[in-house]
Amino acid sequence: MMKGLKKIAVLSGLCLLAMGSAFSVSFTVTCSDDSVTVELPEDVYKMVAGREDEISKILKNEGVSSGKVQSAASAVMDAYSEIISKGYLKTDRPFSVTKDGIDDFCDELVDSIPNSQAQQNVYAEAWIGKLFPGFHFGAGVNAGGSALDISGLKDAALALGIDEIKDIEDTLIFPTITVDARLGGIILPFDIGITAMSIDTSKIDSIDENIDPVAIEFFTLGADIRYAILQGGFLLPKWSVGAGFYYTKGGVDVDDDNAKASLDFKSTTFMVNTQASLKILCLVPFVGGRALFSKTSVDWKVSADWTNIISDGSVGELSDALNWGILPSSFGGSSSGFSVYPQVFGGLGLDLLFLNLTVSGSYDIASKIPSAALSVRIAW
Repeated sequence: MMKGLKKIAVLSGLCLLAMGSAFSVSFTVTCSDDSVTVELPEDVYKMVAGREDEISKILKNEGVSSGKVQSAASAVMDAYSEIISKGYLKTDRPFSVTKDGIDDFCDELVDSIPNSQAQQNVYAEAWIGKLFPGFHFGAGVNAGGSALDISGLKDAALALGIDEIKDIEDTLIFPTITVDARLGGIILPFDIGITAMSIDTSKIDSIDENIDPVAIEFFTLGADIRYAILQGGFLLPKWSVGAGFYYTKGGVDVDDDNAKASLDFKSTTFMVNTQASLKILCLVPFVGGRALFSKTSVDWKVSADWTNIISDGSVGELSDALNWGILPSSFGGSSSGFSVYPQVFGGLGLDLLFLNLTVSGSYDIASKIPSAALSVRIAW
C-alpha cells in the first residue's frame, strides 16, 4: 500500500514538474552585478525572446541587481498564476491571445477593404452616354458597407481587459460614405468616373455608439473607365467592359484606460469588370462581374499597462518588470498579401429626370463577403 502511494506521489510530482516546465521558460539577462537566469511564463517569453540584449542594457544602465530581477520575474509568475482564479481575464495567455486575435483580424481586414472599394461609384447604366451630344454627366453621394468579421479583434481586446467590446456583434459593417462623379466620353462610347471618401467613425454619433470602443478611420481615392460594347436603345441592353484603380489608407483602434490596440492599413486595388443594363421606362436593372487584384498591408501595435490588466493594480516588483521590459508594455506585428477577388454584382436604378437613385449589391466569391450600397445623384 505504501509503495503504491509513493509511486502515485512520484508520478504526481513528475506531472507537476512537467506542467511547470511547460508553463515557464528560462530567460537569461545581464544585470548590473551579474548575469541571472529567471523563469517567465511561456506567454511572456514569446514576447521577450530575442530582446535579451535590449533588456540587459536597461538593467545595467539603471543599476538593477540580479536579486531585484529575480523578484520582478517572480512577481510576473505569481500574477499569471492568479489571472483566471481572481477574474482579471478569461485567459491565462493574454499576450498570445492578443497577438493571434489581431493576426486573425488583419486577415479579415485584408479581405474586406477591397470589397468596400468596389462598391463605390456604381452606376446602374452600363454606360451613361457621350459627353457630346447631350452632355451626359452624374455626381452625388454613395453610402455602402461590407461585412467585416471582428471576432479576432474582440478576442484580442478581451485579452487586454477591454471588456466593453463584448457587447458588439462579431460582424460589423465596414462603412463607406463617398462622393463621386462620372462623365461621358468624347467621340468613342466610354465614360470615366472618380470617387473619394474620408470617414472617422468616432465623429459620427450614429456609428460610434454602436461600435464603441472600436473606431475606424480611413481615406479612399479611386477612378475607373468603362467602354460600351453595346450602346443600347429602346428596350435594347447596354453592355460595357472597364477597369479601375483604388487606393485606401486608414486605421482601426480599440482601447480603454489600460490598453490600446492600433492597426494601420494601406490597400491598392486594380479592377476589371463587365456590366449589362436595360432601361425599362424609369427603371434600370443591371448585373455584372468583376475581378479585384488587391495588395493590402496592415501594421499593428499594442500598448498595455499590465499592472492593472493582470493584477489588482499593485505596483512594486510587477511595475519594475514592466519598466525594465521583462513584462513588455508594447509589442506589434504586420501582415500583408496580394489576392484576387472574383465578384458578382447587380442592382436596380431609378432614373427620374435629373435625379438618379441606385441600389447595388455584390458578393465576393473567394472571401464570401457580401456588400451593398445606395447612391443618390444628380444626372443627365
